[in-house]
Amino acid sequence: MGHKNIILILLYFILISCNKNSKECKYIAYEGKAIIISIEIAPANENNCDSNPRKVLFAFIADDSTVRNNYVFKNWSDTSVLTINSGINPSQHFIDSLDITLGKEFSCSRQELIQGTCTPVYFRFSDINLNPENGCR
Repeated sequence: MGHKNIILILLYFILISCNKNSKECKYIAYEGKAIIISIEIAPANENNCDSNPRKVLFAFIADDSTVRNNYVFKNWSDTSVLTINSGINPSQHFIDSLDITLGKEFSCSRQELIQGTCTPVYFRFSDINLNPENGCR
């Protein structure tokens, strides 16, 4: 194998590793809780489970009330919709199985993008598996 081929192979691997690192997304987490503020029948035109879909709204409350000043995305609301499996309004069965009720609190963190090109803000629940296998039953 010639020197030119070795150099090309090395350049290829360098480009791949650089490209891979640029796609990695990193987030900063703000710990807190999510309080369920609304549970309603989901509108038919939304991304819903087939069986009794519900639109669940929650409000995120940070453990440290001053942390809001540090948000990267200050205009991104702390009120959001609880969805499962990448954006589906859950079924009533899913809600009942986890005893999700108005006013109930769940451990949650606000995740804000600080590197990469992924979703700017999302909320991570430590008490709820938002990617359940049978969440739409």
